[in-house]
Amino acid sequence: MKRPLIINSPSLQSLQQRYVSALFTFIFWMIWIFLWTPLITLVGWISGLDLIYIQMIELEGFSDITEDFAGFLICVAIIGCVLGFWALYNFLRFKDIERRAAITPVNNQQLAAFFGVAVNTLDTQQQTQCLSISFDDQGNISQIATMPKPIEVVENTLDTNH
Repeated sequence: MKRPLIINSPSLQSLQQRYVSALFTFIFWMIWIFLWTPLITLVGWISGLDLIYIQMIELEGFSDITEDFAGFLICVAIIGCVLGFWALYNFLRFKDIERRAAITPVNNQQLAAFFGVAVNTLDTQQQTQCLSISFDDQGNISQIATMPKPIEVVENTLDTNH
């Protein structure tokens, strides 16, 4: 088997080597981003970001936003406090109660007794692919009929209709 040209085992490097590697990675990513600056500037100029700069920075349009931002932060803080108190209340209320118990599995005898059918009928119904079940006004099963397997739809139905 051919050995790879790049050994990627940072655990074998000393702490100083890892820091130097991270520093070089950061420097070269910054150079890479700096090389994209002319294209990003062109896209911003074409999309009108210079107009946003004029309106928000030079004409001080940001002052209205900063006034509204304080109210926004107050609303977020109030909502956060309400949710925090609600979580604390629920934690204190349910901290010693285990409600995530597993449900005991149901066997076919219990299932047949619940639905009011014979166990051998239930076995047959579980093996059947298509059933028609009718319910009465109280929600009880009134009739169960085995349906034939549905006919598969031909993909090119439009071609046969011409």
